[in-house]
Amino acid sequence: MLAEDRDVYREGLFVLLSEIANAEVVGTAVDRKELVHQSTRLSPDVVVAGTSLVLPDGLPALSRLPEAVSGNTVMAAERDTDELLSAALAAGVHGYVPLSSPREDFDAAIQAVAAGGGFLPTHVTRRLVRNFHLVPRRTDRPAELELLSEREQQVLLLVGDGRSNREIARTLRVSEATVKSHVSRVLAKLELRDRVHAAQLVWRLGLGSPSLLPQT
Repeated sequence: MLAEDRDVYREGLFVLLSEIANAEVVGTAVDRKELVHQSTRLSPDVVVAGTSLVLPDGLPALSRLPEAVSGNTVMAAERDTDELLSAALAAGVHGYVPLSSPREDFDAAIQAVAAGGGFLPTHVTRRLVRNFHLVPRRTDRPAELELLSEREQQVLLLVGDGRSNREIARTLRVSEATVKSHVSRVLAKLELRDRVHAAQLVWRLGLGSPSLLPQT
């Protein structure tokens, strides 16, 4: 389902989404009231929503998305800023893709969110990681890491660095299926909703320093 209040953006997104394999735009909405009504009626797997429908009151006065749409929303962001990303995540979206992104990012976001996961483009995740690198790094080992095996700790830190499963597999010299299995176990052990929240945990704990990676 597509929700966007501006005609030009809505028409452009409709064309883009229609070109994605195994995806069908089952309905559209032009305001938040219609978004809630249509998503309740149609029960779409994913809602791609524009910035003003996710954050109708702007950044200072945030309100979470209604439960009917919060669990499966990808925000198509008109601007790509850290402030907007933080506001979108606080509002309850599971995916964030700037409008300037290639179609492949929208495709990946829809597939990930439809499967119950989350999605941030690699360049967005890495930019946030760089921002966190500006704060002092912690040198102790957080208790959360003790819940994980050494390999799972490595996978968690690489997820926090914005790596895709393919990139993690290449780094650790294992198969993508093995990485996917490790990611699933990490999420279960740490009671995290998806890899976006795993990355947020890494940032919040001030991790990411190579010295915190287990030595194997």
